[in-house]
Amino acid sequence: VLSYLLDISRPDEHDTAQQLKLCLQEKNIGINRLVEAVMLSPGWLPLVDKILKWKGFVSAYYYFQAHMRYADEKMAATFAKYTSISLEDLRDGAFDLNWFKDCYKRLGKERFAVLYDACKYIAEGNSHTRARKYADAATGLLNAEEVKQQIIEKRNKDLLMAYGLIPLSKSGRITKSAQKEMLNRYKFIQQFLKESKNFGAQRRASEALACKIALNNLARNAGFADSMRFTLNMETSLIKEKSAVFKPYTVENLSLYITIDKTDKASVTCEKNGKILKSVPSKLKKHSYYQFLKTVKTELTDQFTRARTMFEQAMENATVFYAQEISALFTNPVIRPLLENLVFITDKNTGYFKDSTLINPLNETVLLKDDTPLRIAHVFDLYSLNIWHDYQKDLFTRQIKQPFKQIFRELYVKTAEELEQTKTRRYDGNQIQPQKAYALLKSRRWLADYENGLEKVYYKENIIVTIYAMCDWFSPSDIEAPTLEYVAFYDRKSFKELPIKDIPDIIFSEVMRDIDLVVSVAHIGGVDPQASHSTIEMRRAIIEFTLTLFKLDNVRFNGNFALITGKLGSYSIHLGSGVIHQNGGTQISVLPVHSQQRGRLFLPFVDDDPKTAEILTKVLFFAEDNKIKDPFILQQICPQK
Repeated sequence: VLSYLLDISRPDEHDTAQQLKLCLQEKNIGINRLVEAVMLSPGWLPLVDKILKWKGFVSAYYYFQAHMRYADEKMAATFAKYTSISLEDLRDGAFDLNWFKDCYKRLGKERFAVLYDACKYIAEGNSHTRARKYADAATGLLNAEEVKQQIIEKRNKDLLMAYGLIPLSKSGRITKSAQKEMLNRYKFIQQFLKESKNFGAQRRASEALACKIALNNLARNAGFADSMRFTLNMETSLIKEKSAVFKPYTVENLSLYITIDKTDKASVTCEKNGKILKSVPSKLKKHSYYQFLKTVKTELTDQFTRARTMFEQAMENATVFYAQEISALFTNPVIRPLLENLVFITDKNTGYFKDSTLINPLNETVLLKDDTPLRIAHVFDLYSLNIWHDYQKDLFTRQIKQPFKQIFRELYVKTAEELEQTKTRRYDGNQIQPQKAYALLKSRRWLADYENGLEKVYYKENIIVTIYAMCDWFSPSDIEAPTLEYVAFYDRKSFKELPIKDIPDIIFSEVMRDIDLVVSVAHIGGVDPQASHSTIEMRRAIIEFTLTLFKLDNVRFNGNFALITGKLGSYSIHLGSGVIHQNGGTQISVLPVHSQQRGRLFLPFVDDDPKTAEILTKVLFFAEDNKIKDPFILQQICPQK
């Protein structure tokens, strides 16, 4: 039976769990040996799972698979159903503590030990040792001080990454002693990183990566949603140690210190007799203190870049902060300029954060308690409260540029038709370049599933979003590019379709924004891209001539957009994708009517591209928006009426 399991990668379609169970009983093969066999031949996992009936068995199997050094790329989509950690980070050594705890709790100590012993058969060599080491750390079998000493003596990177997973306290709670231990481990990892600069370039790179993963693991152990939030918390605690760099330090009758301007740009400032010099004199650039300040400046710049990304994702994920936490971040001279111009929301109160108070554009204030929950407002929040334009006007009047798009972010709201559907077809018919589309969406946390296409998983809300197209996403053949059909939403656990009305509005808007980006940037026009005029330039020329024929003068062009000033509102139409936005408002969904058979629609002028016909029609349509009769479109333009 074991030979059969090992020789045949997966069961025949006629094989059943009952048949396998009878074979095992006849040959007197025990559970431990069966688990070892399925580790070698995972195709039998479903049948073995039915025989064992162990809660969490399949999840635990994938836990060991995912935390090996060489996690299989083909398993990325499967791992994504259990963890939010990317395949690349899993390979580098990231650990999902919640996943492990769930497996360990459901299986129990004894059954988990069976998989622990059998995991050596998953792959050749010792790639399984990392998964075991992490399990030992998470269960408290490793002693923090002993591990720390081994790291110092051997500079073992796997131990460093496991170091942060050792429980911070016996009770599992974050007590004062646990917070102190957390800070000590953070400082030790940073010290390890600093010492790596004494080695060669290759070793420095590998140890820097190990330190990054170690911080991620420590953050999860400390209960932080992400490592950046944890890092900011730790850096705020340690900011006093760096406070000296912001004060003048005398070097050869000159004063050197770090300054941060309103745009959050850190720079080394040189001062002489109270006057700031335009640049640091050459004679000081080799001085050790100047070199130290340059290093600090780089660290502060990197910290701002990481923090900006973190806060944008926090807005998209509706991450909850507390007023006390935000106040602490304001003491960090790098983070403060970033937060000052962001709008926060708590309940229905919104405003800029200042001294534990929210201040709105009308100078109305709301005093916050230390434990008041608040989050970075999304434009949908402001749109729902009918105060979006107030903040747009305020930032425009004060000429404030936010660190990322918040107030002037593109917004996509559900249409009445979509509320009754389980999928949206608002981008139906757009052809895109698959590799370019994936490159764009990868930075937005989308994954490539080789069966379904592109997927994005929202773990907190248990939602999987899938983009469907008319042909293979990643075919190496020289065939026609994929044409988008629809976007569907599924439950992450049951994989059942979810109605759009049940999808959180912020998630829906961000998903549509991602696809809008792809359609705008990775769109394939129906004309030869090597022509003397680009597709967009040709469309612009056609529209300009057509506007003259229709005697319309309320359309102008800016880059790839046609800007329309109508009677009911102002609009922008992308000349590549045809996506329409109402300025200061939401995206307007106008579905083109496609022929039943794919083909070309011939225009009575220069271009025979069907997309050009669609975009030209939209420009003419909205240039005379006062003549629009369609209630579906009017409801989007004037939702209050």
